[in-house]
Amino acid sequence: MEVRESLSYQHQQILRYIELRAQWEGRINAKHIAESFNIGRELGGKLINRYNDTCPNNLIYDASAKAHLTTEKFTPQLTTGSLEEYIYGFFQADLPDEQTGWTLKDTFPMRQFGRAPRPEIVRPILNAIQNKRKLDIAYLSMNSPEYEGRIISPHNLIHDGARFHVRARCEKNQDFRDFVLSRITEVYDDEGPAELGEQDDERWNTWLTLTIEPDIRLIQSKKEIVAYDYCMNQNAEGRYQCQYTVRAALLIYTLKHLGLDRLREKAEAQQIMLTPECQHDIEKYLT
Repeated sequence: MEVRESLSYQHQQILRYIELRAQWEGRINAKHIAESFNIGRELGGKLINRYNDTCPNNLIYDASAKAHLTTEKFTPQLTTGSLEEYIYGFFQADLPDEQTGWTLKDTFPMRQFGRAPRPEIVRPILNAIQNKRKLDIAYLSMNSPEYEGRIISPHNLIHDGARFHVRARCEKNQDFRDFVLSRITEVYDDEGPAELGEQDDERWNTWLTLTIEPDIRLIQSKKEIVAYDYCMNQNAEGRYQCQYTVRAALLIYTLKHLGLDRLREKAEAQQIMLTPECQHDIEKYLT
């Protein structure tokens, strides 16, 4: 469905924002819009009404919540309805973390393959992240193919280049782990305040420096092409290198994204590699 041409481009974008935020958070009000787009609440309220005129069956006002809530008939009409559009829509609008109530860091936007996350699963998880709560979930894992109950304290969503994960404290394993978002089949109950959160996640708060260089098997002219691609500088020893910083918790995903999770037979396919010194420094974080 197209937004009527009489609306300005900004107002058309706000209507899409209303739809995305309502779908994935379950609610929207004029305050959200006013703070996110630096407009008055009155205009924010009018734009919600305009959205309701355009998509009449998607939202219903709840006086006790002081917000418009999604209905059971909610169907995205101005957006694709994908979690990717919701996530990257916030970044494209340059919204600071405190305006969304949670953060998404170190992401690599790619098309979603496989089972897409469901809004009814994502909403309580986002709420738990924002309000620092524990959740009782049902989860499918490779170690336990049957539905398994877990108590988790989520603190971030992350994207590994192919699918979304929830970074959370797991009470069963007594540590912080990544849970594939699409494998969470149910969210049962709010289990109260989270005792441990983002600030307690050692690997999340540990930053590593990855130093990469052209594959040493390449001839010099090809090394120079790779160096150009990756904006490498030549050091005093004549080696082309560049550096990336990454959270230790996201190291495996970053190495896969860069093609550094395995050594390819042909140097032209590999192109880049970690320096031996870097490989040594990150070894303990690869398990």
